[in-house]
Amino acid sequence: MKLAKSIVPLMLAAVLASGCTSTGGSYGAGEPDEGQLSAFSAIEHPSKWYRDLFDDAPASMQQEYSILVARSYIREQNYEKAALWLKFAKEHALTPLQESKVHLATAYLHYSRQMYQKALEELTLVRELSLSRLESANYYVIRGNTLRKLGNRVEAYRSYVALNQYISENDTATMTKNQQSIVTLLMEMTDGQLEAIRKSGFSELDQGYLDFAANRMAGAARMAELDEDWLEKYPDHPARILIGTRIAAPGAGRSPVKFDSYADISHIAVIMPFSGKLATYGDAFRQGIVMAQREKGLTSSIRYYDSNSGDVTAVYNTAVEDGAGFVIGPLTKENVSKIMAAGVRVPTLAINTFDRFSTDNAYFYALTPEHEGAQAARKIRRDGRQLPLLLVPDTDKGTRIINGFVRKWAELTGSSGDVVVKRFRNKQDANLAIEQGMSYSGIDAVYICGSAIETSLIKTQIEGSFPGDRGYYITSNSNPGNLKASVTRKMTGMNLGDMPWLLEDYALKSDISDSLDSSNINVLTFFALGYDSVTLAPELSSMAGSHRSIDGLTGTITVSEDGKVLNDFSWVVIE
Repeated sequence: MKLAKSIVPLMLAAVLASGCTSTGGSYGAGEPDEGQLSAFSAIEHPSKWYRDLFDDAPASMQQEYSILVARSYIREQNYEKAALWLKFAKEHALTPLQESKVHLATAYLHYSRQMYQKALEELTLVRELSLSRLESANYYVIRGNTLRKLGNRVEAYRSYVALNQYISENDTATMTKNQQSIVTLLMEMTDGQLEAIRKSGFSELDQGYLDFAANRMAGAARMAELDEDWLEKYPDHPARILIGTRIAAPGAGRSPVKFDSYADISHIAVIMPFSGKLATYGDAFRQGIVMAQREKGLTSSIRYYDSNSGDVTAVYNTAVEDGAGFVIGPLTKENVSKIMAAGVRVPTLAINTFDRFSTDNAYFYALTPEHEGAQAARKIRRDGRQLPLLLVPDTDKGTRIINGFVRKWAELTGSSGDVVVKRFRNKQDANLAIEQGMSYSGIDAVYICGSAIETSLIKTQIEGSFPGDRGYYITSNSNPGNLKASVTRKMTGMNLGDMPWLLEDYALKSDISDSLDSSNINVLTFFALGYDSVTLAPELSSMAGSHRSIDGLTGTITVSEDGKVLNDFSWVVIE
């Protein structure tokens, strides 16, 4: 069966399940062997990869893989296509276990569409005892989040507690986040709900959670003393991973996976250029934030400040004095430098870089040329290429792209010498660069940095003068966007790496088509940055240095120990 193709990365069941990995186990007829991908394996490739996997799979595996593709469409918010794939999976389910997997994925589809009652109804059809460890983890996350959305905090608590047994002992990040979810949920409960927990299947484990939550409500003054007493009473309790952590009770209805114990995100200030030559990008950034609030149900109060309304340091101080517990911005490197020099007063996510020093309260989110080059190096190396040729404009940006590529290549291979770099200023330079670069024996990959038209001409010349089996790679600078078919045709077969937001047919794009210039890649970039920035706000401190990632419009996002927000591109083959 052939279904429409798309390109999406996904991890089912939100952040809590992201760390869970399959442990193999026994499968019925038609189920995957141990070590093989299954319906709820972690999504680590663009959806085209899974579509190709589905197309090439034997008939016995197509039902399993169709759920993988459906999950990709759910994350993309293309719910119609997801439903089509799940329909196929349902029609081809031959065993009770396969039916349960379809019900589980369908429940996640309903949850994503905010159809919480339908999601809960679908979960009742899942035979949970037949599920694998990975599938069970997804089941309890979806069930817990759904019940919480429906206001049933007691049963949501039971689901999160049940999730503990399905989290790997080595996955401390996921275990920590689940314990935070449990404790913050208890801190949201009314006395009646807490009493309901005590009356139903009450255990020492439950008492440990209740005591731990009560200690957090008592405040910081006696925390060390209370923690010491609690540990003596509950030495093996799973919440011990949170010892020393201050947790403030979130407002009712806030998603547990959005909780951060360090930053007060109830009041967020956004400092961006809303006037002047960069106002178009500031407005797109604001619309991204507004859309994220709507799509993700974020409850933070957000105020906007124009960075061009006066001295940016004074604007920043005004925002903090107005009650901001978290600041997003400013944008330009000059303004970021001023804020850093004056000292950040609350956790701050600057939309640029600053390399002179780092501080616990400062985070930096920028799509730099160095990072673009590093992304290309990693992709080329992952594809097994040994000797890449870089054809890059002789500009400051080109130099930064080269530096990022060479550093990453040396990190991955142990040698920076296995890279051929040629620069060009114009068409004549490009012709000479091609001849000199291709004179090296063994060139098996070509990374081209230039406009889409320049890229297509360079590829055409190389293929005509130096035919051979090699991979071609381009990144955001060459994203063809809405160019003529005659240009994109010459780029056929090239690997394009960019933010998934620019590569995929996100449903969000139709929602903003009347208010944003969707043909302007820079505008779409700032929309995605705004969307992901406010989504990241409650996650930053727990993500820093933890290797935990979330999927955003800008890519798969991680945070380094020094506060740099990094995003991994999605890669597609131009067809």
